[in-house]
Amino acid sequence: MREPKSITARRRNSKSLWTFTLFFLGLAQLCQGAEIQGTVTDQSGAVLVEALVTLREISSEIQIEQKTGQDGRYRFNGIGLGSYTLSVAAEQFSEAAKTVVLSSPGQSEEVDFTLRVGSIDAEILVTANRGRRDSLSVPSPTQALREAKLEVLNPTSTGEALTDANGVTPAGSGPYLMRPRLRGLDSTRLLILVDGQRLNHARVATDRAGIEPSLIDPALIDEVEVIGGTGTSLYGSDALTGAINIITRRPKTSDSLRVSGGFDGFFSSNERGRRGSATIGLSGSRFAMSFRGSLERFGDYDAGKDFARDSSLELHETGVLQQRDTVDQLGFNFGAFPDPFNQPFQRTDARVPNSAAHGSNLSFRGFYTLSERQTVNVNWVRRRNADIGFPDFEPPFFFQRISIPASNLDKVSGGWQLRNLGGPLSSLSLNVYHQKHQRLLRNQFPVQFPAPDRQTFFPINVFRLNILSDTGQNVESTGVDAQANFLVSPRNVLTAGFTLYQDDSRDSRTTLSQLNLLGQVDLGSRGPEPTVFPAPLPLGPPAIDHPVRVPDSSLRDMAFFLQDEWEINRLLRVVGSIRFDRYRARSKPTDNYQVDPLIVGAQPPLRAGSLPSLQGESISRNAFTGDIGLVVRPLPQFSLIAHYARSYRHPNLEELFFAGPATVGVIVPNLRVEPETGDNLDLGFKFRTGRFRGSLIYFDNRYDGFISTEITAVGNSGPLSQAVNFSDVRIRGLEGDVETSFQKGHWLISPWARFFYNRGDIQEGINPLTGRSLAATPQDNITPFRSNLGIRLSDRRQRYWVQYSNRYQAEVDRVPQTLLESPFLIAQDLLGLEGFSIHRLGWGVNWHRESFRWGLSFAVENMSDRFYREQFEFAPARGRTLTIGLHIDTF
Repeated sequence: MREPKSITARRRNSKSLWTFTLFFLGLAQLCQGAEIQGTVTDQSGAVLVEALVTLREISSEIQIEQKTGQDGRYRFNGIGLGSYTLSVAAEQFSEAAKTVVLSSPGQSEEVDFTLRVGSIDAEILVTANRGRRDSLSVPSPTQALREAKLEVLNPTSTGEALTDANGVTPAGSGPYLMRPRLRGLDSTRLLILVDGQRLNHARVATDRAGIEPSLIDPALIDEVEVIGGTGTSLYGSDALTGAINIITRRPKTSDSLRVSGGFDGFFSSNERGRRGSATIGLSGSRFAMSFRGSLERFGDYDAGKDFARDSSLELHETGVLQQRDTVDQLGFNFGAFPDPFNQPFQRTDARVPNSAAHGSNLSFRGFYTLSERQTVNVNWVRRRNADIGFPDFEPPFFFQRISIPASNLDKVSGGWQLRNLGGPLSSLSLNVYHQKHQRLLRNQFPVQFPAPDRQTFFPINVFRLNILSDTGQNVESTGVDAQANFLVSPRNVLTAGFTLYQDDSRDSRTTLSQLNLLGQVDLGSRGPEPTVFPAPLPLGPPAIDHPVRVPDSSLRDMAFFLQDEWEINRLLRVVGSIRFDRYRARSKPTDNYQVDPLIVGAQPPLRAGSLPSLQGESISRNAFTGDIGLVVRPLPQFSLIAHYARSYRHPNLEELFFAGPATVGVIVPNLRVEPETGDNLDLGFKFRTGRFRGSLIYFDNRYDGFISTEITAVGNSGPLSQAVNFSDVRIRGLEGDVETSFQKGHWLISPWARFFYNRGDIQEGINPLTGRSLAATPQDNITPFRSNLGIRLSDRRQRYWVQYSNRYQAEVDRVPQTLLESPFLIAQDLLGLEGFSIHRLGWGVNWHRESFRWGLSFAVENMSDRFYREQFEFAPARGRTLTIGLHIDTF
């Protein structure tokens, strides 16, 4: 019997209604946000009230903060799908962090934290993956020096602050010129960033100089991130051995209109160094801005108490060193007119001459929230440095005096960021900057001639040409960086970017030359008889010239990159990137830039095509680089990492175009020098619990076509050097660190240990002076072993603290063959190979209130007042000194 049509219709309508109901319920569930919640407790199980919980979405970089309630609970609801970093911080306790993936609508994750009493940081870094990531999820070796650590360190300069990181040793010395050397490489082979923007530029001399990090006022630093292993695929040229990102202080918003202020002071007893920095800020719920000004003064510093042992006399007596032109090829003694180069010296005073520096800084930083999704920011810096000396670079320690009368930086930058866009595109950002670096380099040096030989006829007039040269290096850099983050899936974040920067270099030079007659050598009845004038006799007025060593030129890089981060599951994470760069180096016709007079009589003749046309040159190159990294996390607190990357460095403007006299001989351009490339491998593990944190990393870096300025010919003007692809190099080593923190009564005890072992070898290369192979010989600038051990004692709230540390470096026993056989070997090349052990004691107080903080820190550096040189450095290091730091902030 068939049902009536009315019953059938009602059943159909009921079925349709049920279908629509299920559809809308499903749609509602799809639209429903997920949530993360949990409880924060201490080791005893007691809940922690007002612990700060921070949730960061990886793809959009949106950050939400929340404090736990009276029940120790927190809850973030209505959040989208994706990968998140969740971190918890509470006073007296070590920080903790976890990664959470929300992959399905309506998902609810219960993430509890148990915090331990201590001072272990949960390192959240921005540099390694161009966005905030937990260090345990990053396949590269990473380190972070936070503001609190820098305050304890009391650094004299920004350069000194950078050298506290593991694997880093100082290059240069003094309160301004100290630079970092990471894994044996520095200068243009280590990229220095400031807030993710390049501080490096193309007008520096690789292996002889480098960009000075102290262009950044140390009072501006909020934290420093050090990324070992190449960063080429994300940041381009120069990041052969890694990248260091100096992150400056950013003003913070407030619930209501508020005026804030602060003061930072520093004093060092050794060189009577002092620095003062004042800040005033204004903030509201949607904006924040701050203005900062500082002044600093540092005199010549003193070396350690055993300065009397610093002497080159024994090296001359044993024949290891020779002062040039004191004996001719016939054996006649011309010692009455010793050449200034390699003059024997004996240090008679602890004072290190020519080591002072002065500076000032003005800066503004502000940002404004246009909407919940959009922010804009603007930054301005005016840095002035003056009267900067190269320590010990003056007679009798060296034959010339070198100084920097001025080194100035002017920079303006801005950025725009759009977040939480919905759909696959999570965020967009655009950052631009323009900076001017104006540097004046002053050289005062003598040139003595003739050099006696068998063809010299008597009488011989001995002349000395005293040269004073001022070289102005003016570099304007403009950069654009655009980045888009895509949430391909909840476990997959894709970052796409475009970068463009151009360095425009313009040199100016004034040379004042005074020719003097020192005396004569005549052939008497008993041989050569010298006549030394009581004073040098000037021959005519000084000559003034305006030669240019580097023509007006530019280096531009335009690049595109992609980076994919795929959380395959809770155990495995894969990070890979590719990058395409288009480099162009170009020179322009420049008055007083000459090449041909320098190469007259060159033997052997220089390679065809290596010299630039005076009408201008243009060189273009393409580069493809990339990397792949794996992170395996069998436990949330432990990760195994493996990272392989291709590295690349384009020759800079000095290596391509420099033409003119240098410290010894003449340097001529070389357009045929090729880029340096490398294969970089890192393997190791990282771990972090509430009580322990550490890592152990093995690295193996192989570089092809290492560039070095070497003698390639001899001309009428003397030895001719060019930047050439000199050798293939392998540098490998082991880096480790461990830190712990535990409570003993009312005290918090925090010991730590850091070490690194390095070995560098030349794989292929020919010594141009001897023609012998350099294969399997040591690479230069490799410190074989360094350790840092220390212990910190503080009360539980870390208001009062005392800290002891020791830095030990082993003697350099693998000395490069090219150094030992160099005709320009000097005493400092050998004296800078010694090992040493330095002790430091610090103590201080930190006091916090809701809207006020002040801190006072003291330290005795080099407690034993040891005389030593940082390895491979010309001047001795600073002796014992008392440093005092003062920090005051109102919120």
